[in-house]
Amino acid sequence: MMNFLPALAAAPEHTNLIAQFIDLLNTNIGSIGVTVIVFTLIFKFALMPLDLWQKFSSRKQNKKMAALKPQLAKLEQQYANKPDILKQKQAELSRGQMGMIGMCLPMIVTMIVFFVVLGGFNDYIRVENERIVYTIAEAYNTAIANGEVLTSAAIAELYHVESFLWIENIFMPDNWSAVIPTIDQYLGAGMGAIDGFRPDIANIPNWYETLIGPAADSLNRGSGFTAFFTDIGKWNGYMVLPILSVITSVFSTKLMSSMTPASPMGTTAQQEKSKKTQKIMMYMMPVMFGVFSLFYSSAFALYVFTSGLFSSVLGLAFNLITKSIDKKKAAQLNA
Repeated sequence: MMNFLPALAAAPEHTNLIAQFIDLLNTNIGSIGVTVIVFTLIFKFALMPLDLWQKFSSRKQNKKMAALKPQLAKLEQQYANKPDILKQKQAELSRGQMGMIGMCLPMIVTMIVFFVVLGGFNDYIRVENERIVYTIAEAYNTAIANGEVLTSAAIAELYHVESFLWIENIFMPDNWSAVIPTIDQYLGAGMGAIDGFRPDIANIPNWYETLIGPAADSLNRGSGFTAFFTDIGKWNGYMVLPILSVITSVFSTKLMSSMTPASPMGTTAQQEKSKKTQKIMMYMMPVMFGVFSLFYSSAFALYVFTSGLFSSVLGLAFNLITKSIDKKKAAQLNA
């Protein structure tokens, strides 16, 4: 028997502000899955003024572009064989009319928010997994102090798995991952790893296997290529959230691209090339969201899906309302 109490003198605490807020919500809600949904809605409503400003800014830019289009087309005909002069004349015409920063701002803000929230969720998941280790170690040590012996079954029961819908452990990815993190997943860093390294206990041989092994043996699938397929029932999830995240992200991106003005600079061929490049750049985000949702915790994947769904609904509502307003104005002008 080993004594872990001196090494784990205090329970881990959250240091990231987003992680602290999630922890506060979960203390009152009691279900991390519901907590993530509530957190996402609060976060999106808090950012809604910025989101609406971006949409109105893009709409304003589109109207400016529509007004400039006849003059830009005239310049293109006039300087069709002089691309350098054409760009100069187009720049002079559109100076003060087109805000390139405003055109790129939605993508920049989305990326910043994504990685800030990812950092918060990573801190939350790391600390929650460390708390599990601490709780089991404390119970293990108490049993030793009382002269008792904890059986493997008793230790396994101490591991509280936070499930949500089809996901066995929401702290782990919604894919073929182990339900209980392996020591490599727990100590590792990088994409999807918990980075739960605790130098005060890392030098104790077999500490992770002793504390976490019984639960892992009970819930995790077997190792090896064959077990990957035969133990599908022991996968942590079935990639539902990552797939849904990509779908909502693609739909949200399409709505955003319909409101984002394309660059009016250059010849028609150059503008078409610019549109294709912009389209590729915009669809890189859904792919990135899908990859992160697949390999990071299911809690974060749930955030990405809920956030994308919220953005899609908001974007769809904005488009429908503004189109209705434009039709009414057009009807009044033609009356």
